[in-house]
Amino acid sequence: MAELCGDWSSMRSSSVTPSSDDDRFNELADVSEVAGASSSRTEVRTPLTRTLGQRPTSQRSTAATRSSVSFQPGKRNSQHTSDITRPMEDRHRSAASLQSRRLQRTSSLSSESSADQEVVRLPALKRVPLPKTPYGRSRRLLIPASDNLPLVAISMRADAQFINRRDQFRLTLNSLPNPGVQQHVEDACVVGDIVVLGFNSGPTQVEFLPVTTEAPRRVSSQPLPHVSSRMSKSSGEGVRCLAAMDATPSSVEFFTGGHDRRIFKWTADARFLEEPSVTKIDVFLDSGVSAMAYRHNDNSLVSSDTKKLYVTDLIRSHTPKPAQVSNDVNQIHVHPQIPHLTLLEVRHLDHQMSMFDCRMGGFDKAPCCTFGYRNTNSKFLQSYTKGSIHHTFFVRGHQDGTVVLWDFRNSKNIVTKRQSQLTNSVVHTVVSDGHVVTFGDSVVTFLNDFLQS
Repeated sequence: MAELCGDWSSMRSSSVTPSSDDDRFNELADVSEVAGASSSRTEVRTPLTRTLGQRPTSQRSTAATRSSVSFQPGKRNSQHTSDITRPMEDRHRSAASLQSRRLQRTSSLSSESSADQEVVRLPALKRVPLPKTPYGRSRRLLIPASDNLPLVAISMRADAQFINRRDQFRLTLNSLPNPGVQQHVEDACVVGDIVVLGFNSGPTQVEFLPVTTEAPRRVSSQPLPHVSSRMSKSSGEGVRCLAAMDATPSSVEFFTGGHDRRIFKWTADARFLEEPSVTKIDVFLDSGVSAMAYRHNDNSLVSSDTKKLYVTDLIRSHTPKPAQVSNDVNQIHVHPQIPHLTLLEVRHLDHQMSMFDCRMGGFDKAPCCTFGYRNTNSKFLQSYTKGSIHHTFFVRGHQDGTVVLWDFRNSKNIVTKRQSQLTNSVVHTVVSDGHVVTFGDSVVTFLNDFLQS
């Protein structure tokens, strides 16, 4: 485990300042200028000539005052025009200057507002409630390979809800509820940008859900390879678990494990998902397949029937003798960066996680390390509960709402790096864009600073 404990380093506005010329003072200045311009205007009237009688003294004085303003009919009074035009020009010039300053200030505020939007900090915890439906228990929260596509939340009755992973809200127009067909989702996985649903019962065993920027749609596959088996110790028929293998722009590959103890490899054309090719894997388990995971480094498949672990060489189609395990295996994780590390989620009250390093032996040896969390009600977690590996961390939610982050760099001293308490139970926990996201009780919860603390 020396390599496991080695170097993991490779894995890991400005404020608005008012200008010196405030708009309000400029507005007052403009008003005074207008008032001055109005008072400076001189009303010029042509003296009226009376033929009858003599003007009163007051009228004569008024007339004398008016006569002081020289006015010649037929000639434009240049002084009068200048007195009127100058204030008007000053007024228009001031208004244009004021409008220019307002436009500059609006542009400055707009640019600062855009800068503020770019640095908006997400809340530490963001809850996104989903519609609650009868028998709509939470199953899986899936992350498509393309960064611009939303998260997909799958319920037991095959409802699909889409959550914008950047702004963290539900895309209501893309909601894809159950079409009215009785279906029971046992497991779901994502292969590239295509979500795969595995059904325990219903008219089909596998259904595809391509995730695109357009309206979502369902594509039901025609093959029904898994059959009901009375010899199987597990209840039900059809698919029990799924495991993604590979995705290309033209095809997707994955595995289905059934209650009938058989495993099939599916290869589907991305354009014609209705008719995938199905190939049986040369392995037959003692009971229904409880968990699977694909190892890309040696092209092998790790599977379990809860009591034993099987490693199938897909190149040679060979499965050696299985290894016995102490506790029922519910989930299998192959480390995405270091595929020789395999983590099992098992049925245990205290140590639900067991990690194996294939460089130090197979699954018939003791695990390199074990760790876990005891639920507050001291009960076993349901088999659908699933966590996620992220570099040197493993994160997992529990039925009592507790989310725990472990650091397993030192196998002799597993550190509980972070622990948080939610108000709802958790079934599936994933890591998306550096944020821990949980799904349970029809609520998707973003823990945005969980990994940084």
